[in-house]
Amino acid sequence: MKKFILPVLMLGFLASCDSDDDDITKVDPLRQQVVENYAGLALANYQDATTLAKALQTQVNAFVLNPTAQGLADCKTAWLKSRVPYLQTEAFRFYDGPIDNAADNFEGLINAWPLDESYIDYVAAKTNAGADTILNLGVINDLTGYPAITEAVLLSDNEKNGDTDVKVGFHAIEFLLWGQDLYADSPGKRAYTDYVVGGTGLNQARRGQYLKIVTDLLVKDLEAVTAQWGTTGAYRVDFTSSANVDNSLMNILNGMGKLTKGELSGERMTVLLENKDQEDEHSCFSDNTKNDFIYDEAGIYNVYVGKYTRTDGTVFDGPGLDDLVKAKDAAVNTAMIAKLDASVAAINAIPAPVDQSVTTSPDLFKAAITALRTQADQLTVAANAIGVSLTIPESN
Repeated sequence: MKKFILPVLMLGFLASCDSDDDDITKVDPLRQQVVENYAGLALANYQDATTLAKALQTQVNAFVLNPTAQGLADCKTAWLKSRVPYLQTEAFRFYDGPIDNAADNFEGLINAWPLDESYIDYVAAKTNAGADTILNLGVINDLTGYPAITEAVLLSDNEKNGDTDVKVGFHAIEFLLWGQDLYADSPGKRAYTDYVVGGTGLNQARRGQYLKIVTDLLVKDLEAVTAQWGTTGAYRVDFTSSANVDNSLMNILNGMGKLTKGELSGERMTVLLENKDQEDEHSCFSDNTKNDFIYDEAGIYNVYVGKYTRTDGTVFDGPGLDDLVKAKDAAVNTAMIAKLDASVAAINAIPAPVDQSVTTSPDLFKAAITALRTQADQLTVAANAIGVSLTIPESN
């Protein structure tokens, strides 16, 4: 049996592939099986992400119709649950696939960050005298610039003022649910009355309208990505074609490696460690960032072993990259698993919330970053074992 550790995370590999069969016109059956299993795993994972996004949508719809403290709490719980499968899908990025091809840019619409919240809604600021003041900014409070809030308006305006002008996706929803995190001992504390007409904040009905639109858009975008991984999806058909097996293996490994090194250890951890700025924290409003690290790593490990535990508890399991590596060099595979386990342990050792531990426990951050980079180095060794010459870039 393959080794699999839950719920802690494991890590995976980056590569590009050349067939090592003497007859270059003949596809190694195991390589074909690994590619096909990966496509099935991607579909299962995106189906779960879509299902839980729809559960979030249900809670948001109910809350907007009747804003209550419990309704807001239910929305937050649904958002946190929806992140678990979605974060595991991030191993399917970084090779111009359905989630991040330039034409659609679904990843940018689904999970873009960092987010400057002042482009969406009111923010707290300091006056020269040091007293708190509220700045009523953003789409919600700009009735002249945005007389109507619609999906088309938000999409056309997204990132208009730069990369941090993020108006849609998971983190826009996160801000709308939690508000700014101005606290050392908790995430953001947005009041449910921000959505009650005549309650706190201005333009409460517009805030609810905005929340509903971006949640509906999240579901629609995830459905579009999921469809491409369906058994008859155009992308999956091409991806699993016997003529494309080696290129697909290259894409699989590139996605895992770039997530490991450039994105997770780099953009999400090193930048935060260096700047110690909450704005560089991946899920800064909800204090969910440690789980972001955990489930990104779980996704990488899922791909390496070809195994994924679905949100309903059923297990998707088939040939993984570990089978390919083990068939060529069992010692290399054993070493790779050891590096994955080391990264798992290092990430789990980081205390939550991350916005505090990045200052109080910087050595634990450094240890996790080092473990991930060591894992990436071992990834190149594993890639070579299956006939792949691999260079993992420092940044994506």
